[in-house]
Amino acid sequence: MSEQTIEIRLHPAQAAFRASDALYRGFVGGVGSGKSWVGAYDMLVRASQQLGLYAVYAPTYPMLRDATHRSFAEIGGELRVIEEEHKGEFRTVLSNGAEVLFRSLDDPERARGPNLSGAWMDEASLVARAAFDVVIGRLRQDGRQGWLSATFTPKGRQHWTYEVFGKAAENTALFRASTRDNPFLPDGFYHAVRGQYTGQLAEQELEGAFIDMSGGIAKRAWFEIVDAAPSDAKRVRYWDFAATSKTQKGGDPDYTVGTLMATRDGTWYVEHVIRGRFGPGEVERVVRQTAESDGRDVAIGMEQEPGSSGKLFSAAMVRALAGWNVKAMPSTGDKVQRAMPFVAQAEAGNVRLVAGSWNAAWLDEVTMVPESPHDDQWDSAAGAFGMLTSHPAPASLYAFV
Repeated sequence: MSEQTIEIRLHPAQAAFRASDALYRGFVGGVGSGKSWVGAYDMLVRASQQLGLYAVYAPTYPMLRDATHRSFAEIGGELRVIEEEHKGEFRTVLSNGAEVLFRSLDDPERARGPNLSGAWMDEASLVARAAFDVVIGRLRQDGRQGWLSATFTPKGRQHWTYEVFGKAAENTALFRASTRDNPFLPDGFYHAVRGQYTGQLAEQELEGAFIDMSGGIAKRAWFEIVDAAPSDAKRVRYWDFAATSKTQKGGDPDYTVGTLMATRDGTWYVEHVIRGRFGPGEVERVVRQTAESDGRDVAIGMEQEPGSSGKLFSAAMVRALAGWNVKAMPSTGDKVQRAMPFVAQAEAGNVRLVAGSWNAAWLDEVTMVPESPHDDQWDSAAGAFGMLTSHPAPASLYAFV
């Protein structure tokens, strides 16, 4: 099969990535920009044209199984170049006899093993630099120098992917694509996601730019302080509970935080925040007293930690709040991503803080995430906002490849 019969509808960045003969090629792009698609396609074309042993890597086994391998198998089926699938060995044989291994990189040492003609690292920005170093040491087979491709969403200029691919080092090439470059995305996808992101995060997650976000995502100037929220606003109180297993290094444990948030006419008010390190019995008392102070018109939400102990604790708290509108919600996904819809509203000038003694500590933490040692107030605000909008942020947008 000639490459001309299968090279279809590549946008310019994908075509340039495919045509490059650089030893180490990086394809960086926004969510949904076609990174994993072109990574899988590139591997299939190259391996089907050169007999050898190849490897496909992903950060974790679930990502390898559910996303990376799935893309590879679907494209390989369309191209009709897959001869055999050995599921037990997680190995694919192509029609020309080339073999492709599938491995996770949660432990970089697992990449040690046979010599390779080529390798593809999917979501490379989620793996350690040590994994890259191990993999490139395997790129030699039958006297030939092997190649490596890496597809990823950028993680800033301090990340190893920028050091390797972003600085135009010898034998490397980098190609960049925006989410908007993919013509197969649903109508309105880009704008729907953009509405949930701050400007800097949109540049990283949608435009595929290497952004230095040190010092925090949110800015103090975004939060105007006012005397009060409207009395007829809709209100919720959301609790983020400190888990005993989340103790920080240096004896600095997390906090339990309860955020009272109100909304009216498209404006959001962080009205009151309770924050403390409470013992198990004290937590229930504080939550109950706060509910009585807020009144029964204020809905209550709370984070449910994973595992049986988290479920038991949440069930006990719900029972203690009999008579109130209360709901326990499982905590899933990346914390920064969960708060993006709320922070995007702040950047647009739609969030107010009601003046209170808690303001300084709240601003100190929220404007330092992801560098802050604590993110409990950030989590609690995100949970309250999700309750008020009735559609919490997706657990992760990295499902779009």
